[in-house]
Amino acid sequence: MKSQIATPLLLSLVCLLAACTGLSPTPAGVATAPEITRSPNDDREYRYRELDNGLKVLLIADEEADKSAAALTVFRGSYDDPAERPGLAHFLEHMLFIGTEKYPEPDGYFKYVEAHGGGSNAYTANDHTNYFFDIQPGAFREGLDRFAHFFIAPLFSRAYVEREKKAVDAEYQLQIKQDNWRSFAVSKVAVNPEHPLSRFNIGTLDTLSGDVHGALLEFFRQNYSSNQMSLVVLSPEPLDELEPWVVSLFSKIRNRELEPIVREGRVFPSKGIPATLRHDNIKENYTLSHTFPIPTNLPHYRKKPVRYLANLVGHEGEGSLHKLLTDKGWINSLSAYDSWLDDGTSAFEVAIGLTEQGAQHIPEVSGYLFAYLALLKSSPVEQWLYDEQARVAELGFRFSEKGSAIGTVQSLAPDLGWYPVEDLLVAPYLMEEFDARLIRRYLRELHPQNVLVRVGLPAYQGEQTEQWFGVSY
Repeated sequence: MKSQIATPLLLSLVCLLAACTGLSPTPAGVATAPEITRSPNDDREYRYRELDNGLKVLLIADEEADKSAAALTVFRGSYDDPAERPGLAHFLEHMLFIGTEKYPEPDGYFKYVEAHGGGSNAYTANDHTNYFFDIQPGAFREGLDRFAHFFIAPLFSRAYVEREKKAVDAEYQLQIKQDNWRSFAVSKVAVNPEHPLSRFNIGTLDTLSGDVHGALLEFFRQNYSSNQMSLVVLSPEPLDELEPWVVSLFSKIRNRELEPIVREGRVFPSKGIPATLRHDNIKENYTLSHTFPIPTNLPHYRKKPVRYLANLVGHEGEGSLHKLLTDKGWINSLSAYDSWLDDGTSAFEVAIGLTEQGAQHIPEVSGYLFAYLALLKSSPVEQWLYDEQARVAELGFRFSEKGSAIGTVQSLAPDLGWYPVEDLLVAPYLMEEFDARLIRRYLRELHPQNVLVRVGLPAYQGEQTEQWFGVSY
């Protein structure tokens, strides 16, 4: 299973714009919800249900699908690791797939899925864990039954603890050699040590030593509950055929009546920024990034004030910051985006790929960025620019191409926890209301006293070494 711990959560979805069709009467044990808006270009049918056990379920019928697929998201992740057990959530992700009471063969699920033309994977993020698979439609019923029982009655066989500890450690050893993981790991030294973002969260043989099996069972009991999960199922069957057996099957997951976790705090220590963090890269990569902590952007998904700013900073046309720095021969790339840090804090990121020449002009590159931000602050916030961006986004929604079955369920399952059901597909495209004051509120956060600057240079020799990845900084 791949680990996707703390990757920037650029929340993505598919599309919509007309009402769903053919909603059947609500069966016993489920609650219905508003219809989902979908794109005129989207010929799939959608139906949302919330089961009696609190599980959120999205059913998708696509008669043209060559694969059936399902994804189940648990809204617990590496932020929820016990302090003394870094990587436990990731370890549970591995152990969950090893046999159930109904299907006890340790690798039977993977063998069945692969034998029927499918694949399965999972990842552990900061605030959720996502499990997903696809398979030939004719084998989907048994495949989904096998998949569901991991959440109904997993075995967590003690006999396979050592094997999966080694698998987790192997991922860690692989990531040690990747500059993107190394940069992420060393950035944690600048984070408030009381914030879960500061912690190592992949897992190693050392962090998972001792009675990890007991800790695993306790973590499952304390965090895995149907009312803190969401499920997306896509298959060629009509919704009226798909719904009864999906509802019957997944209603068996236990509801422990857990409360949602609000994860928020001071991400950077008091007086921790502004700061510059220099570190070594293994490859011949020269990187420069600027991370500005900002108030969470998620509640404003309909207005997207940060999208407006990111589009301007990341613009590549004439007169842009990208064009100026490229013409000087200093950069290969420049992108701007926001990412989730916790429920109260996002980050506005400006990531720059430097040329070797540009690495000799880092203060000037940063200076041009801050000069551009100052220019934005001294200029009007333009509604015509916002409207132009909104039109592009609307066209992207209207004419988006149908994604693969597994890609669709994988992306939508976490989003069920973040957006109202009716906006589930359209949320990443919405730019419905120009709000100049809100845009300026976020723009004011982008200043030199509120930034962590990270500089990655080949063979950089620092005075300290990061604990888990051995990064010199």
